Amino acid sequence: MKLLFGGILLLLVFAVTGISKYHQRKSRLMQLPANNPQAFIEKGSRQEGKKLVAVIGGDIVHGTISYNFVDDAARRRSCKDYQFINAGVNGSTAYDVLQRLEDVIACQPDFVVVLVGLNDAAVKIAPEFARNNTKLAEQGEKPSLLVYEKNLSLIVSRLKVETSSKIGLMSLPVAGENLFSKENVELDQYNEGIKKIAAMHHVSYLPFNEKLKAYLKGKNQTRGRSLKNSWKLYKKSVIEHLVFGHSLDRISFANGYLLLTDGIHLNSTAGMIAAHQLELFLKQNEHNGFANGTKGSYTS
Repeated sequence: MKLLFGGILLLLVFAVTGISKYHQRKSRLMQLPANNPQAFIEKGSRQEGKKLVAVIGGDIVHGTISYNFVDDAARRRSCKDYQFINAGVNGSTAYDVLQRLEDVIACQPDFVVVLVGLNDAAVKIAPEFARNNTKLAEQGEKPSLLVYEKNLSLIVSRLKVETSSKIGLMSLPVAGENLFSKENVELDQYNEGIKKIAAMHHVSYLPFNEKLKAYLKGKNQTRGRSLKNSWKLYKKSVIEHLVFGHSLDRISFANGYLLLTDGIHLNSTAGMIAAHQLELFLKQNEHNGFANGTKGSYTS
């Protein structure tokens, strides 16, 4: 009897500890990066002699459930003369980025890279994500490609008028790894929109999506795992990564992806490709001296 009671007590202790650990780690999902714009403004932490780079966006930029490519770029030797601000917030659409642009502008960065749109496109490519995204429900206009392009264009316009930043628009990653899926065909339209807006405003276009596709083609994996069950995989990935501490690459491998964890978010391979795009943008702008109003697109 005592043995049974002891076993039950032990199970209760494990359950309470597990629940506590779960809530503690899950709360990290919405914790802002330490180098977020508000923290930068409050601390006045601009580092002398370094140029300031702000990266704005949603989940892919935030980097809690997706590989943190902003921190990766900051660690690179070629980026030692730059200081990075991470203005990513999970669940953000282009509309959300536009609403909180004031904090980024207040930082007066020398460079700004915008990577946002997966949550805008979720209505069509990942309906379950869209239904569970409260930010989308709060958005005034019903999400669409036209609304996305309008908001992205407004973001660029404000940055050009209210800062002297050199601006880059990064294309959206693949959605699942079947490049012929309807989700990736739909996402191609969003990336064409990004390219169009970059050309219209004469700012740089960073071909992240194209590099991921080239990677999959190089591996002969253009018809890999699709976006099917992505919401279920996402919830599972959050628990595995934030509660049990599994690496994003371990989760990615278990789910059958080469570049993604759950069909949407990045593992380290895709994240390092994004960091390289950011690194190239800084190098090429420094070398060529592109400024606002001067076309600075590249495809390297």
